[in-house]
Amino acid sequence: MGNNKNNNLIKRPPVVVIVGHIDHGKTTLLDYIRKSNITEKEAGQITQHIGAYEITHNGERITFIDTPGHEAFNKMRSRGVKVADIAILVVAADEGLKPQTKEAIKHIKDAGLEMIVAINKIDKPEANPMKVKQQLAEEGILLEGFGGNESNQEISAKTGQGVNELLDLILLTAEVLELKADPNTNGEGVIIESKIDPKIGNIATLLIKNGKVKTGDFIVAGATKGKIRKMENDKGEIIKEATFSTPVQVIGFEELPKVGEEFIIVKNKKEAEKLAEMKKETESLGVQKADASKEGKKILNVILKADVFGTKEALEQLINDLNFDEVAAEVVFSDVSDVSEGDIKLAKSTGAIIAAFKVKTPSQIQRLADQHNIKIISADVIYELIENIKKELSLLLEPVIKKEYEGKLKVLATFKQEKTKMIIGGKVIEGKIKRGSKAEVQRDGEVIMEGKIVQLQHLKEDVPEVGVGKECGIAFQPAHSTQEKIKEGDLLLAYSEIEERKSI
Repeated sequence: MGNNKNNNLIKRPPVVVIVGHIDHGKTTLLDYIRKSNITEKEAGQITQHIGAYEITHNGERITFIDTPGHEAFNKMRSRGVKVADIAILVVAADEGLKPQTKEAIKHIKDAGLEMIVAINKIDKPEANPMKVKQQLAEEGILLEGFGGNESNQEISAKTGQGVNELLDLILLTAEVLELKADPNTNGEGVIIESKIDPKIGNIATLLIKNGKVKTGDFIVAGATKGKIRKMENDKGEIIKEATFSTPVQVIGFEELPKVGEEFIIVKNKKEAEKLAEMKKETESLGVQKADASKEGKKILNVILKADVFGTKEALEQLINDLNFDEVAAEVVFSDVSDVSEGDIKLAKSTGAIIAAFKVKTPSQIQRLADQHNIKIISADVIYELIENIKKELSLLLEPVIKKEYEGKLKVLATFKQEKTKMIIGGKVIEGKIKRGSKAEVQRDGEVIMEGKIVQLQHLKEDVPEVGVGKECGIAFQPAHSTQEKIKEGDLLLAYSEIEERKSI
């Protein structure tokens, strides 16, 4: 997106994302900053969640992105950091670095963001900031006063201790970065949240990175286009225009845009249609290439229903990435809504299962699904949904057939040798030989034929089985017509077949 090299560039506020391990205080910190910036007049209002919000500190604006809570999923988090300028890495002083902390460090580095470390929970008796600094040093993060120049601040998101100093650090870092943008050009930025409201329609939250966005503007985000009919700020106030570093919620997209998609304001409807069509063609080519890796495999079709668009999109990628040697999953349709009759019809026609994440399946729809043998998998935790889909994929795997040997007989005599039936006599030297069992004939350790024991006699009487040490006569039926003949000294091994299911 454009860093327009012109004389219209002016200072713009920093965009900040807060990352780190779950339960280390990211949400608490965001909540404290937000609440401490609400004026007395605004305190009574119910502020809607739009995925980002602005605050003012020492007369300067700062925008915070309220990143999605699905911390285990790189896609969601990397999208969070990609739109920001500064990343606050939150580490709990009582617990230190965790796997997700290390993942977050990698994302910050990959995105090339300025990092500020917030060592949280210093109000706790077991807090050990020095240990955190040592652990960070081991990860190559050297803090100021600890052999390096990475900015850091000890805080308590609960009591607010050190939070003002953290905000000072953000403004100081932004000053060094010399962030600039053009207030007069057509707006551009990133979609940070999108959802369907049953009454209003498609709603998207934009984070404007450059230029200006106005009501009535034509907008394109990926293959999705629209005309902005209404715009609100993070306080729920209707506004006519907004400029860089500002989060706004807009109504007017014809379809839901994807979270993380870049948007641009264009001159007119014709240009919007042209750009969206070009993007659609590019996406179509990408899908065709991706599908090639699944050729020749058994495909599990999945209809995905989710509560919000960002989660839907992350899940869609996770499901489509379930691509193994023999089987693969494919999302044939996805939507943000409860499971409906239309989903059951589509599942019936495509042989799909329905994956429902944090959405309802009305009882009449469940009955309809049962009637048509349509499986609905429901979950409120992403990894549980993925694990359940993997179980469904495992059912598509060809089972492994294993032989369980039951008895061994040494051939002592041969009586009748035909292509489809052979009569032999022998002695059971291991286990039991049973009538009806499958059997293989071995010579010098090699299997020379497979077949079935169709008749079994002991002392000239038909019997169901013969035990070790006893002699018997066998009518053996080869599995295939053969010129091969059984000889004295051959071994006949009776077995049963055990079907073992494979799992992914």
